Amino acid sequence: MISIIPVPNIPILNDEGTFWEIIISSLKDLIEDKDVLVFAHTPYSRVFGPKYTINNIIPSEKAKEIAESLEKDPRKIEIVLRSSNQVIKTGRNVIIAENKAGIVCANAGLDESNAGLGCVIAIPDDPDKLAREMRSLIKKELNRDVIIIISDTVGRALRKGAVNIGIGVAGIPAMKSEIGKPDLFGYTMKVSQIAIADELASAAELIQGQTDEASPLVIIRGYEVNFEGEESARVLNRPEDERLFK
Repeated sequence: MISIIPVPNIPILNDEGTFWEIIISSLKDLIEDKDVLVFAHTPYSRVFGPKYTINNIIPSEKAKEIAESLEKDPRKIEIVLRSSNQVIKTGRNVIIAENKAGIVCANAGLDESNAGLGCVIAIPDDPDKLAREMRSLIKKELNRDVIIIISDTVGRALRKGAVNIGIGVAGIPAMKSEIGKPDLFGYTMKVSQIAIADELASAAELIQGQTDEASPLVIIRGYEVNFEGEESARVLNRPEDERLFK
């Protein structure tokens, strides 16, 4: 049986000096070996960045041009550009961009919600590194061997609504291959690959929420981990030459 367990009483974290101390303290009496810990990146980014104060941003000419066409604040457009490897498309009041973590999403994944008034946060440039560091810290401080998934909420192409995805992983492959296995009728699977990190992150989001739930840490217990595969969420990002929609 799989259980989804919120980590309660996580305060709004604003101080670098006590950030990890509070995280470890909150997990101390809850976490067990083989647990999957899904951690929304927002509290981390709010403290350690990337974080931008909108009033401090001076927009470039390119940002002003895009902002005019989208009827957006050019300062916010400038933050999107700074957070992007490339802009894929603009239109309908949004920029679709590939962010520094290689994820193609609306506005490069920037978020004003839960960032603090007048601020915008971006996802970490290397969420896999954050996941590894968090896993090592829990091993060191609590002597627990756990799986870490760093999560974020994004929209999807041609689908309404947002879902949680895994943007960083440690201790688990981000994707499980079913290639070569038989189905119910003996047909050999040829292309089926399951985005395990995304599925676990989505399960956790049922509890994490997007508003005032204050549950950035969620434990998934009872999931049997298959260690075959690459331990990086970047494998879930479809390369440019494989993209059907541009």
